[in-house]
Amino acid sequence: MSSKFVSCSAILALLAAIPALCPAQAPQRPPHRWTEFVQVEGQPEPVPAEWVSTPEGKFAHSIRIPNPVPKDSGYRPGMTSEQYFAHLCKAEAGEFIFKTVENVEGFYFMRPPKRPTDDDLMDRYKLEAPEIERTFQLRKALPEERAKIFVNPPWARYRFVEEPIPGADGTNSYLRIHGYLQNKTPMVVDQVTRQRSSYGLIWRGIKRPNDREFNIAGSEWIVFDLKNAEVIAIQRDYGLTGRTPNTQQGIWWLNAVNCPNSPSKHIRGIRFYEFVSRSLKPTLGDKK
Repeated sequence: MSSKFVSCSAILALLAAIPALCPAQAPQRPPHRWTEFVQVEGQPEPVPAEWVSTPEGKFAHSIRIPNPVPKDSGYRPGMTSEQYFAHLCKAEAGEFIFKTVENVEGFYFMRPPKRPTDDDLMDRYKLEAPEIERTFQLRKALPEERAKIFVNPPWARYRFVEEPIPGADGTNSYLRIHGYLQNKTPMVVDQVTRQRSSYGLIWRGIKRPNDREFNIAGSEWIVFDLKNAEVIAIQRDYGLTGRTPNTQQGIWWLNAVNCPNSPSKHIRGIRFYEFVSRSLKPTLGDKK
């Protein structure tokens, strides 16, 4: 996807136009701090060690993608937050489809995000990919609720989604979520020992020099082949916050703006379905 130039005035207009969506009062608490960084295969910049503290996080950051972000982020001393954000959006953000697969019944949602708290969303450093994770504050932290992003005909047309069971010992180590029809049948959650999925979906944060200090956070969604980790599609985006009243330093990731050239124009979960379905074509076909 080619990116168009984004002016700082356009970004400021977006920031001014977004809904308030802000908490009534910011808590007084010490901010989160990153204290240890590690080099990973999938990024040029060392990332906070906590990002790779789980098997799923470690795998996400090990994936080498066809178009990684460059070592030089384009940051230059004297830039404003809006200028740096505009540059990252122009140079790096976009949706990149390398392959399409037809008649996909479902996939393995390898790293379902936790539901962030208000405190998390007001913290500059706490969340790995706040532009992604914020969406999951808007739904219950249950597999069946997450699965409705992808299994909800006629709008979301996969037959099933699979997830790992946290801390599983190898017996019944996956969940397969399926069967939902709005106002007709509830979602069914089965524990299974073997995956049916051939493809996976995972996310990770992006670490760029001085990004959080400038109220910016980056993220990548990655669709990949489970057999060989071949990357099928990537969606890379950045969020900009820092202008919300009543929060510490104006940080409130729930109403952060996306890159203007991003297809993700809202924070509802359907944007994730739209991205995945452009590379993994659902068995149920297009909406009629």
